[in-house]
Amino acid sequence: MSNLVNIAFQGGSHGNYLRFCIDKFSSITPDFPGLPFNDNNTAHVELNYSGKVNRYHPMMEQPFFQNTTEPHILITIQKEDLLFLDRWVTTRAGDFRVDVSEDMVQTHDKFLSNFPWTDKFKKYYNIDLTKDRVPKFLLRDFYKLSFLDPDKHGMIIIDKVLREHKPANTFEFPVSSFWDKDKFTRTLEKMNKELNLKIDINRCLPTHDIFLNRFNFIDTKDRVMKVIEAIQNKQNMDIQNLDTVEQAYVSAWIEKNYEFVIVPLCNNFFKNTIEVINWLKYYPQHYKAMNPNLPTFNNIPNPFHLWNLKK
Repeated sequence: MSNLVNIAFQGGSHGNYLRFCIDKFSSITPDFPGLPFNDNNTAHVELNYSGKVNRYHPMMEQPFFQNTTEPHILITIQKEDLLFLDRWVTTRAGDFRVDVSEDMVQTHDKFLSNFPWTDKFKKYYNIDLTKDRVPKFLLRDFYKLSFLDPDKHGMIIIDKVLREHKPANTFEFPVSSFWDKDKFTRTLEKMNKELNLKIDINRCLPTHDIFLNRFNFIDTKDRVMKVIEAIQNKQNMDIQNLDTVEQAYVSAWIEKNYEFVIVPLCNNFFKNTIEVINWLKYYPQHYKAMNPNLPTFNNIPNPFHLWNLKK
């Protein structure tokens, strides 16, 4: 039996929820009772689906996709999505529930089989994630490195490969569309028309309200941008509630915008933006040096960064 559509997506990018929206509200498939949300607020509850909406994680090698002659939806990820995705993907993807904001972060075998962290932590920090917990400040540093050079972020690398090899009849669905009701509606309407899925969008939208209400990160989605604005304007703002990924983003922004400084490695982060401003103002001159984490310096390749990659 051929599929009405195939949803190809990276873990954590709402592919299960999109399957629910199509299968539940398309007139081509039979209706069924229930909502897909579990106690982790992910759409992983198994319902009486029709079996006509296939969803899967593509491979990073040939043939990349399944059922390539059938219609596809590819959920796409851009660099500007990384901050928000990274804040919760370790807890929501696969319901792995790895909280990177704990003082000591514990991973597990199932998580490590889906997140390629083991080799990276061994290379950068000489830590065996299969045996050891990780202090929060190293997680902050790990995320900071990806924000300093987002082209090397795993999700961006995978997204580029998948876009290059996508099946002919593929609709690209930006992951950011899920996070805004108006954008979600517009993207759903366009997808509905292009793939002729016959979705009753008006019936779908109340469920999307539930999706957003249960998505407890939405309310603080743009919090970091307000922190950066406060630093730029030399205004005070309490930042004690920032999670590890947000702290990493602020750290990367500081290192990219203030020459020759490296944010301290310790579990305790700045309590407010005045602390950040004063730290930058009084950073000792004799400690300032070219940052080995930055891939470029004054728009030219950073030789210290290149050396660090080769060692």
